Amino acid sequence: MKISRKVKAGLAGALAVAIVAGGAVSSASAADTSAPPSLEAMYLWNNDETFLTNTSVIGWGQQVLGYPKDTNFTDYDAYFTGTPNAQAVYVFLSPRGDELDPTKWVSKAINGFADPAAKTVLTPNLAPENTAGVNLAAAKANGGQFSLGLAYTDGNAAAVYGVTFVHITVQPGGNYTYEPTVPAATPPAGGQSKDIDISATVQEAPGSLTFTVPTTSVTLATAINATTQLSESTGSISGIEVSDTRRTADRKGWDLTQSVANFTSGGNTIDKKNFGVAVTKTGGAAAASAAAPQVAGSATYPSPFASSTAGVSTEPTTQLKADLKLVAPAGTPAGTYTSKLTLTLVSK
Repeated sequence: MKISRKVKAGLAGALAVAIVAGGAVSSASAADTSAPPSLEAMYLWNNDETFLTNTSVIGWGQQVLGYPKDTNFTDYDAYFTGTPNAQAVYVFLSPRGDELDPTKWVSKAINGFADPAAKTVLTPNLAPENTAGVNLAAAKANGGQFSLGLAYTDGNAAAVYGVTFVHITVQPGGNYTYEPTVPAATPPAGGQSKDIDISATVQEAPGSLTFTVPTTSVTLATAINATTQLSESTGSISGIEVSDTRRTADRKGWDLTQSVANFTSGGNTIDKKNFGVAVTKTGGAAAASAAAPQVAGSATYPSPFASSTAGVSTEPTTQLKADLKLVAPAGTPAGTYTSKLTLTLVSK
C-alpha cells in the first residue's frame, strides 16, 4: 500500500505551512506613570496554593487569590489592611493610572472585610471574570494594560481612599500576565526616592505548524483468519509527528484528517470501508488527542485522525502511531491490492 501525505496549514483557509506575523505584541493602552502607589505588596496565587510568577499565563476566568507575601501562603495568616475610613472594599479592574477614579474603572465586585473593625481582607478572589462592568467584555477581547486589585471605598464605591493592586497585561482573548507590586521603601530622614518606570516590548517568533510521516509506503502482512476464513492484512506506521511552534496568538489548535482510496488489483476492487485505522497518541502535547478508530468493514473516509485544542503547550510536538488493517470480503480474488492514505493537517 502506498501512502502519501499533504499539508494544508493555515488560518481562515490560507494554504501555507508557516504562519508568519512580524512585529511585537502591542497593548490596547500604554502604561500610565501617574498611577498611585499600592498600599501594600500584592502577589497572585492559584487556589490550589501554587504561586503564580510574573511569567505565568493566567486565564481570564482562572480563580486567583491575592496575598501580601510570595511565600507561606498555606499559613493563611497574612491579611491586607485597608484605610481606617474605608466603609467597603471592592475588587476592581481599571486602566493604569485610574485606580483612584471609580468612574473610569472597567469593572468591580464587592469583596467584604474579614474584620470590618480592623479593615482586613484575607485572600480575595481576583479573577476578572468575577467582576462586572460595561467595558469588561471589551477589555477581554482587545487586551491592554490594566491594574487589578482591592479598593477601599465609601459605602457605594463613589470615593476611593486607597488601593492595593497588581499590574496585568492582557492579551486579546483574556489570558494575562502580572507584575507583583511592592510599595517603595520609605526614604531615610532627609533623603528622597525617585521611581523609574521600565518597560519592554516582548516579541515571539512566528513559528510554524508542520507534520512529518516517516515513510511513503507500507506493505501489509497478510494471513487467513482461522475463525472467519477471511484474508486480513495488517501493519502500522510509527513516528508520525505534528509540531506546533506558532506564537501564542496564532496557536488556535489543529486537525489532522485522513482519506483513503479504494484498493485495486487490476480490474478488482476492495471498498475502502474494509480498511481500518486505529490511531494512538504515543507522546507529546497534552492538548492533543487521537481520533476514534475506523473499524475495518464499517470505516468512513474522510475522517478525523488526531486533533489539538488551542493554547500554549510545554511540549509542542505530538507523536502518533497508526495501526492498519485491511479485511478482504469473502469472494475477493487473490492479488496484490494497492491504495493511498492521505493525511491532511489544517489549523483551526
